[in-house]
Amino acid sequence: MNSSSGDFRERKGVRNTHNIISIIFLSLVALLALSFSIALLIKNAMLKREEEAVRSELEALNNEGYYTEVETQILIDEAKKTAADETEKSIKDTIQKKLEAGDGTTQTIRSLFPEQIVVASGGRYYFFPITDEVEHHPFSEDDFEFDDKGFLQYVGTDDSIKTRTGVDVSRFQGDIDWEKVADAGIEFAIIRTGFRGTTEGKLLQDDYFEDNIKGASENGIDVGVYFYSQAVNEEEAMEEVQMMLDMIEPYNIEFPVVIDIESAESDSARTANLSSDVYEEVAKVFCEAVKKAGYKPMIYGNVKSFTLLMDAADVDDYDIWIAYYGTPLYYPYHFDIWQYTSTGTVDGISGNVDLNICITDY
Repeated sequence: MNSSSGDFRERKGVRNTHNIISIIFLSLVALLALSFSIALLIKNAMLKREEEAVRSELEALNNEGYYTEVETQILIDEAKKTAADETEKSIKDTIQKKLEAGDGTTQTIRSLFPEQIVVASGGRYYFFPITDEVEHHPFSEDDFEFDDKGFLQYVGTDDSIKTRTGVDVSRFQGDIDWEKVADAGIEFAIIRTGFRGTTEGKLLQDDYFEDNIKGASENGIDVGVYFYSQAVNEEEAMEEVQMMLDMIEPYNIEFPVVIDIESAESDSARTANLSSDVYEEVAKVFCEAVKKAGYKPMIYGNVKSFTLLMDAADVDDYDIWIAYYGTPLYYPYHFDIWQYTSTGTVDGISGNVDLNICITDY
């Protein structure tokens, strides 16, 4: 009896111990579950707050003009297209207005490329970047105006610039009344001495050279001279300059002695395929011989002469007589005389005559 009751109590104690352990274990599991649930709730709350914060930040960025990478690329593409469309329209409008105003094709194209010299030749356009290697002239577009006689005048603000009005003549002007020319206000004349034929290359004197140089000098007009060159090598350049020096020896030459370098617009011209190196060599041989003889050398040409035929930088050491008709002057580099029209009128000269403005004191 006592032994049985002791076993019962032992078994009951074991059961109670198991129950307590179970209860503790279950309590721990419940506690862990509760803790995990609380952690999940806290995590979810934190994620929600982070999401709301991010959303709020994105809305703020969006309101302040910030965009995602994709949105930014879309905006860039749209801006490029808009800019391209506006640029194309602007160019078309510019071209249309200039053509409607009577500007020629070359003039219109030049206006679209202000940092380059555009030259039309042989049905093609050539583009030459404007360089600082060559001295630029100092004039603005508004520095020159025509007076009531059709003579170009300097109206800029530089008091050190003194200009003179002149003509250049040849046998094409025929007989000239130089007294009337002087009275008309012409201060200098550059007179053609001769030329070389464009096809056969024969040297010829200008028929009116002596009459012109004597008539101008006797009426107080300072004179210079020029020779229309078609030399194809150094030897021919020396022939031309020697002929010229012999012709002017008896006269007082105040203005420069000039080589006229232009391309003969003919496929049969002997200079048709002349390289720029040869043109430059011809000009230098001529000018150095003039300098050696005690005169002031000068090179005459148009914009094409100093781009396609010669590099302006390679003849930069010599005085320049630029031919460009109309204002403002398109040529950007330094010059000493500007031939600004071939259709000028001067009392004493029949028909049209080239008019010039000189900015250098000779």
